[in-house]
Amino acid sequence: MEMLVSCIFVLLLTKWVRSLPGAQKSISWEVQRYDGWYNNLVHHRHGSAGARLLRLLPANYADGVYQALQEPRVPNARQLSNAVARGPSGLPSRRNTTVLAVFFGFYVLLDILEVEKPGCPAEFLNIHVPSGDFVFDPAGTGEVVLPFQRIHWVMDTGQSPNSPREQTNEVTGWLDGSSIYGPSHSWSDALRSFSGGKLASGPGGRLPRETDGKVPMWKALDPSTGQGGPQGIYDLGSAWGNENPFLQAESITWFRYHNHLATALAKAHPTWPDEDLFQHARKWVIATFQSIVLYEWLPTLLGRSVPEYKGYQQHLDPSLSPEFVAAAGQFLATMVPPGVYKRDSSCQFQGVPGPGGPFPAVRLCNSYWRREQAEDVDNLLLGMSSQIAEREDNIVVEDLQGPTEGRCPVCQQHGWAGAAPWRHAGD
Repeated sequence: MEMLVSCIFVLLLTKWVRSLPGAQKSISWEVQRYDGWYNNLVHHRHGSAGARLLRLLPANYADGVYQALQEPRVPNARQLSNAVARGPSGLPSRRNTTVLAVFFGFYVLLDILEVEKPGCPAEFLNIHVPSGDFVFDPAGTGEVVLPFQRIHWVMDTGQSPNSPREQTNEVTGWLDGSSIYGPSHSWSDALRSFSGGKLASGPGGRLPRETDGKVPMWKALDPSTGQGGPQGIYDLGSAWGNENPFLQAESITWFRYHNHLATALAKAHPTWPDEDLFQHARKWVIATFQSIVLYEWLPTLLGRSVPEYKGYQQHLDPSLSPEFVAAAGQFLATMVPPGVYKRDSSCQFQGVPGPGGPFPAVRLCNSYWRREQAEDVDNLLLGMSSQIAEREDNIVVEDLQGPTEGRCPVCQQHGWAGAAPWRHAGD
C-alpha cells in the first residue's frame, strides 16, 4: 500500500512540475544522460563513465593476476622507443591529412577515453633510462629513472587468476559529447551559465570561464616557466582539454558553437526557458559532432567509408579495449608535426614571438600546459587547417620523444598480450 501511494505521489508531482510555466514544454524526447548509463537497454552500464575496459585477448600479467611484465621479460621502454619511433620528420601525410584533423582526432579520444586517473594505492612502473641517453642522461650516470604511475583499476579484480586486474574508462565510451559537456550531470551543471541556455563564459563571451576549482581540470605546471594556477586553464567538458593550445582550440570551438546555437534558438523562441534552450542546443551540437566524426573525419583518416548503419544492436558492448587504448593515441602521435603554423583572416602566416626573435611556427615542445590566454584560437585553427600533418608511420617527432616518453608501460600495466596474437589472428 505504501509503495502504491509513493508511486501515485511521484506521478502527481511529475505532472505538476511539467505543468509549471516554461517547464520544458518544447522537449518531446528523453533527455540524454551525461554519464552514459541506460544507452544499452539490456546492459544498462555498458559504455558508462567508470565502466571497465573490454578485454579482447586474455590478460598477460607476470603473475597472471596483476603484476606487470618488466625487464628482462620485456624490452626497456626507452630503448624500444628510440629504436622504433625515431626518424626524420617532415615527411607529409600520404592522404593529405591536415594538422587540424589530427588534433580533432585527439579531441575525439577525449570524448570516449580517459584512463589517466592514478590508482590508489599508488603503484609505479618506473622506467630506467639507459646510461648516456642524450635527452635524460647525457652525463652517463645510469641512475636516471622516469616515474610512471599505474592507472585506476576495478577494485574487485586482480585478486586471482580467474579475475585478473581490469582497468576503467573514466568517461563514457559513447560518442555523446562528453568532451563538450562533461561525463556527469554535476560536471555539466558546473559548466553552465543557467542563462539563455549557454555555457558559462569569461569576459567578452568568446572564451570559456577560467577554472575556479569547481570542475576537476588537470592543471600541470607549465614546464617552460614552472608557473601553475588557473590562468589559461578553462572549464571544459574534458579534464585534459587544456593540455596544449591546439587541443584547447578544438575545445573552445565546440564551446562557441553551443553558445551560438543557444543564441539563435533564444531569438527564434523567446519564450523558451534556459533548460529548453540548453537541451535543444546540446542535442544539435552532439548530432553535428557525431556526423563530422563518422562521415567526414573517420573516412578521411582511414581512407574508406564507414559501414552503413543497420540499426540498434543490444548485444554489442561499446566499451573500449586495452588494445585500442594502447594504439589509438600512438597512431595519431605519429602524425603530429614539430611546429604548428598560425594564419590570420587574410591567410597570411604569422610569426610567433621567441627569445631569439620571431619563429615561423608554434613549437610543440614549448606548448604543453602553457599559461597564456587563448586569444589566438582563430589563427591556430586557420593554421592547422592549411598545414599537412606528418606521415602515418612509426616515426614520432623529437618534440614528443622527451617528457612524453615511456608509452610502452601503457601496454604492460593493462596486461596486454602484445601484437603477436593479433598477427596470428590475422593470418
